[in-house]
Order: sequence, then structure tokens, then C-alpha cells
Amino acid sequence: MARIATFYDHMLDIARQEGMFPVDAMKLARELGVEALEASANNVLGREDEVGQELAMADLEIATIPAYFDFGRDGDVEKQSTPVLEAAQYLGAPKLLVIPGFFGEGDSPEEREAQTVRMEEGINRLADLALNYGVSLVMEDFDNRLAPFSTAAGVQRFLDRCPGLSCAFDTGNFRYAGEDVREAYRLLREGIGHVHLKDRAYAQSNGEGATVAVDGVALYPAPVGGGDLPLEEVVALLKRDGYDGTYTIEHYGSHKALEYLKRSVEWVKRQLEL
Repeated sequence: MARIATFYDHMLDIARQEGMFPVDAMKLARELGVEALEASANNVLGREDEVGQELAMADLEIATIPAYFDFGRDGDVEKQSTPVLEAAQYLGAPKLLVIPGFFGEGDSPEEREAQTVRMEEGINRLADLALNYGVSLVMEDFDNRLAPFSTAAGVQRFLDRCPGLSCAFDTGNFRYAGEDVREAYRLLREGIGHVHLKDRAYAQSNGEGATVAVDGVALYPAPVGGGDLPLEEVVALLKRDGYDGTYTIEHYGSHKALEYLKRSVEWVKRQLEL
């Protein structure tokens, strides 16, 4: 059944901006209708007990653990991934969002291709290891030009070569790559196993900073459904095609994280008829 999630980092933003404890921000998110959080490996490693207690106190589950690796340069997949897999199992996270590495600025095309192949090999090895922990793998279209998975075609290549991987479809990051999210959906829809609902605005509000897309356009944070991307159409396509999983609200960089979360949850509930 479809459910709404958001990021643990957004709970920290709300706590800081509103002058409350993170667990109180989590409880407030739960009251709004959020059922799960995505907490990055940076948030949880070494804090598994604390994060687990926070989740329990707020009656929240953990949806996914985003984790950075360097498979393109470091072939020791077990060493890099074992602490993350153990944390995922301990916290009951069913998925890892795999970020397998980035190119260097000066890497040649040949070096980039070799690194991409090693990333694919690393993901396949990680998928084998993850089976023992009851964890599956997803990959998003990451908004960084040094990521070989920043475009729809880049993500599709990994899906084609990594059978244990599915797509975490991030609605906002295709625009970073200069791509239309609807075209990206048509390419990737068969492989979608997770969704990040991220909107982008072309105009600044609340003094927030911009992410500059590859075509030079400034993209600002926005509540889901409150920006300039055709998210109502995308959610309708997901529903039409039978996606019934987690929808994770994302608005990194917001100066009004609580307001954005409230508006986003209300919009998503209307779209999903929750």
C-alpha cells in the first residue's frame, strides 16, 4: 500500500529551525501523515541504537538508507558495505539507496568507462551480500554531473547490468540533467521500485539557495506540488501503472522545512487519495 516518507535530515532541519528536539520533529511528521524516514548511512552509523529509539518513540519506520560508496576506485565491496548492511538489518530498513561513486574532474573518457564498469561490478557484489541481510538495492538519478547515473540513460545502463537493482525515481533530478521527467518516466517505468517526490522552482523564495542545472538554469527548493515540475502528471502515471510503494518527500535546502513538509504531505495525500 502506498505510504508517505520523508528524510531524517529534514527532521534535523525542522528541529533546528523551530527550536525543538529531533524526536519531537519526528512525532510531528508522524501526526501529519508521514509513516517512514530515509536516513543516510552518515546519520545512522554509530548511532543505530539512538536512531532506533527515535523511530520507535515517533512510531515511524525506516524506508531506505542512502549510502555512498567508492566502487569505481575501491574494489573491497565487503569492507565498504558491511557496516551499512548491518545497520540496515538492525533498524529494519528494507532497502539501500546505492550511490556507487563519482568521477574525478580530470578523468578521461576511458577512465570514466572503466570506473563505471567497476561500479556495476561492485553493485552486483553488494546485491549478493545484501540478500543475507534481507535488503534490496535501489539507485536514483543523482543530481551531480560527475555521477554516471545522473541521467535517465545512465540509470538505465545500471539497471540493465545489475539484476539486483531497481530505480529510485527522483522526480526533481532529471531536470538537473536537462531532461524532461515525463520522458525519463517512459524509459524507466518498468524498473521503478521506489520514488522520491522532489519539486523544483525557477524562482527563489525565502532566500533559499539554488542548485544550478547542467544547462545553467537555477533550480530552487519547493514543496512537492508547489514548484514548476509536472508532478501531478507524474504521480498519475505512477498510479496508472500500478506503483503502490513509498513516496518520499524531499526538499533539501528549504529555509522553512516544516511549512514545506506540511504543504507537501497535504498535496501527496490529495494525489494518492489517502
